[in-house]
Amino acid sequence: MADVLKLLTKWHPEDDPISREQADVLISIVGERLTESAMEGFLIVCCRFVDEYGNHRTSELENIFRTHTEAGKQALVASLEHVNSWVGGMEAYERNYPVTVNPSNPAFPLFKILKIENLAPSIFRILNSKGMVDPKESLIDYISRTGKLPAVPKQTEPVRRIKPDFHWCSYDKWESPEQTRNALQILSEWSDCQLRATIMTAGLGESCYVAFNGDKSDPADSKLRFYKYFYEPISQDHPEFEGGGLQIGVEGAPKVQLLELWDLDHGQWKVIWKR
Repeated sequence: MADVLKLLTKWHPEDDPISREQADVLISIVGERLTESAMEGFLIVCCRFVDEYGNHRTSELENIFRTHTEAGKQALVASLEHVNSWVGGMEAYERNYPVTVNPSNPAFPLFKILKIENLAPSIFRILNSKGMVDPKESLIDYISRTGKLPAVPKQTEPVRRIKPDFHWCSYDKWESPEQTRNALQILSEWSDCQLRATIMTAGLGESCYVAFNGDKSDPADSKLRFYKYFYEPISQDHPEFEGGGLQIGVEGAPKVQLLELWDLDHGQWKVIWKR
């Protein structure tokens, strides 16, 4: 464990108290399972667990990786090791993705969730029941025809300079659209929350990511890209909603196992398509 902590002072020689506290939280979660590779991966992503108010959300890793189980602890360590290997380590991260203020050139490492099939059997994607894939085909018709969610780009680079698109999913499902909206903080202009797709995790492979918050640009300066970006595994960005729902990002076009539509007349979810 001492060798692992040496990496902290190597890459954070200023003895930043927040980084040290984050490392302590990580060690409390995974204990002796923590490897040097996983620690270096953590040092690549840890600053993005610090939100706009200076608070860090490192403890939320427990929820996303379900570290109350041994499988969850192993998945967290494996995922951190993947961050390190994908980026090429801290040295490569600093060399290949330099951050500058003028011109604005941010760097935001992606954090894959490996072994998600060991964390939950399925995840859920909340959609707009009136959504359209194109002017001629509704979202419901598209999923019923293809058995998949519409494709979003797969990530080929470990670090982003601009905001990527993902399917935002959750481990949990709620009894009504309003409960869903409240937990996941989904604004009404984004979705009516009346369409729900079930996705089996066994087929997702390495396509899941820790969720994040961030705007495409600073409203006061459009040159500042990826404004206020930080990891946000638990929804809590919009104070008008209770929040607290777990969320993850999924790339590609995941297969849908079950599609449900909210039945307004009976006040319940109704299966409208299944694999």
